[in-house]
Amino acid sequence: MKHAEILLTGIVQGVGFRPFVKRTALKHSIKGYVENREFGVKIIASAQKNNIEEFLLDILNNAPAVSTILTHSIQYIESELPDFETFEIAPSKKKGEISALIPPDIATCDQCAREISDKKDRHFSYPFTNCTNCGPRFSIIQSIPYDRKNTTMKKFIMCDDCNREYTTVSDRRYHAQPNACQKCGPELRLIEIIDEKPVATERRERAFDKTVSLLQKGKIVAIKGIGGYHLVCNAVNAEVVKKLRTLKYRPQKPFALMARDIKTIEEYCEIHKCEKEMLQGQQKPIVLLNKRNNTLDHIAPGVKALGFMLPYTPLHYLLFKHFRLLVFTSGNISEEALENNDDSAYQNLANITKYYLSYNREIFNRIDDSIVTFADTQQILIRKARGFVPKPINIKKGAENPQIFAAGADMKGSFGLTKENIFLGSQYLGDLAFTSNMEFYRESLNYFKSIFEMKPEVVIADSHPNYFSTQFAQDFADEQGLPIHNIQHHKAHIYSVMAEHDLENVLGISFDGTGFGDDGNIWGGEFFIIKNIECERFAHLNYLPMVSGARAAKEPWRMALIYLFKYYPEAVNSIIPEDKFPQKDMIFLQLLNDTVKLQTSSMGRFFDAVASIIDVCHYNSYEGEAAMKLEAFADENFSEYYHFEFDKQRSLINVSKIIRSIVQDIKEDRSKEYISSKYHFTIARMVFDLCKKMKSEYGIDSVALSGGVFQNVVLINMIKRVFANSDFTLYWNENVPPNDAGIALGQVYSYLLKSR
Repeated sequence: MKHAEILLTGIVQGVGFRPFVKRTALKHSIKGYVENREFGVKIIASAQKNNIEEFLLDILNNAPAVSTILTHSIQYIESELPDFETFEIAPSKKKGEISALIPPDIATCDQCAREISDKKDRHFSYPFTNCTNCGPRFSIIQSIPYDRKNTTMKKFIMCDDCNREYTTVSDRRYHAQPNACQKCGPELRLIEIIDEKPVATERRERAFDKTVSLLQKGKIVAIKGIGGYHLVCNAVNAEVVKKLRTLKYRPQKPFALMARDIKTIEEYCEIHKCEKEMLQGQQKPIVLLNKRNNTLDHIAPGVKALGFMLPYTPLHYLLFKHFRLLVFTSGNISEEALENNDDSAYQNLANITKYYLSYNREIFNRIDDSIVTFADTQQILIRKARGFVPKPINIKKGAENPQIFAAGADMKGSFGLTKENIFLGSQYLGDLAFTSNMEFYRESLNYFKSIFEMKPEVVIADSHPNYFSTQFAQDFADEQGLPIHNIQHHKAHIYSVMAEHDLENVLGISFDGTGFGDDGNIWGGEFFIIKNIECERFAHLNYLPMVSGARAAKEPWRMALIYLFKYYPEAVNSIIPEDKFPQKDMIFLQLLNDTVKLQTSSMGRFFDAVASIIDVCHYNSYEGEAAMKLEAFADENFSEYYHFEFDKQRSLINVSKIIRSIVQDIKEDRSKEYISSKYHFTIARMVFDLCKKMKSEYGIDSVALSGGVFQNVVLINMIKRVFANSDFTLYWNENVPPNDAGIALGQVYSYLLKSR
């Protein structure tokens, strides 16, 4: 008889891991116990040595799908241990510093979905049904170890039936911490704003039935989800959707949709295998799908994709017995933080709706829906949140990495923290120019530091001096007496790809809308060489004056005017007429007098300019609108391109020929589809041609591409096609978004590479 201590780290709490271990132990005739610890899970196994080895192998090969085992170890114990009569789940212990990880919220499993539809089952129609394989996790966990007493479920005392499930080893709800039912768990409440005060008018089934009736009558209802509120209405009712746009200050930005099933989605969109798997998987994010027809253009005007998700909570499944398609958009005023607190929601959403389907369980951690798209089979995270956070990313550099706080960037806020060789990125926090998102940032950072017992030793921030995240990081470093390092925005984009793929020498292509450059200008169309920890800017788009500052990003016609003034001034009046753009002369005067000192090399602004020049979009009512609408006109199989010039001596990419050719195509009455396709393929060729030049000089054939522009599926697929028969290997972000929300990972990796 042998005794062994097995230690497992990773996401091994909150995913039914201890019940799984117990069942596996009984299968292999193992005696002993399993317990949650501050680092993960500890197992004491007593049996013949070959039984123990088979037991461990079974655990590693067949762990619950929602778990993640990062490390495992086994050590045989020579000292005497008591004789174990069986195998037990022992009470959780905490003896040292916490390093255990917690799971993300998990979409309702098929078994729970069946039970809430089965009139003979005691969970029939209960909107908070869950088991060890599904349900709320990150949104309700207040501290580790993950036990019910450490979640917002602690006030709900299990009834006899739930307790029987919870304590029966063969039951699917064995040690399911949020386990509950109609007798003992959270309950629905319909809140109505009456005389400016929230009043609970209905409870339980009556609250649900009234909500269904309100939606059927064309009302907007705020519905409390796992991580916050959604604003919900009938998606095919164009009038109510128009009303929601007006009240939410969202005139053009696409709304997310929830559909009853895949068959419903297929009526409106094309769905490929990888997209279907993501829609039906355990995360169930919003997936961007190409439109099949124009039926729902009022949901996503002028763009090629619709954002669909499937029901992921029992409440959703119950709702979709009555509906096939609903708008399910974030419950907030546009650009503000997601509402998760009931009282705050009643106040801040009162201008949009007076109806709230709520429940009496607290959302401890607010978290929005994740958004995913695909370029062929390549997954691209647009927004990393529910279902993906707080999954860890392994960082392999350094034997003893310091604990790091990486502040990220501002446009799409997301910080990161490291401990040992693990990077934990926060959920999407929104635009940090808004006060509510700043508070969300502080709230989330305090949670991550507390629950994982993280004590940063180093602080890293963007080099933009006026970012909220940079100023916050500086204040944090000053208060804690910590060293702070700044890394340029676009370099951090490239390092984020390198971190994911464990790279050291790359050709880096960083395209986005804005970022403070090392020379004080606004970068965004950058080509880098990263070799032996040194990062050199090899080339960039030719600088243009940033007239109007931030307004140029909001109004693409301004960038169109700037590009035309620089490269085709005789076409300005015909393309940017004064009667349509009355502020034109003011900008023109500044350009003539050469009074603008701030310059930009932004690829995002180049996309904006072209979108305006060909009359696709002149005003961005949301970030990236012009580029998305330009992409909607492009054919990814197109293979003609405009010519451009590269000045090696000055490291400049001159796009004057592109602009002049586009104007000429307009004069020749070429279609928007033709010009957009040709422009997109030109950028793909630009990337390829510059990579060839960089490789010939530096001998590097690994290419890392990142930045918000690389959310453009047409451009990505064109680049892949151009590089298909070359010796280059392309690397992209996979586990963090290529936009600003992935910056924190790059900040960390840059520091670790340089401090080895």
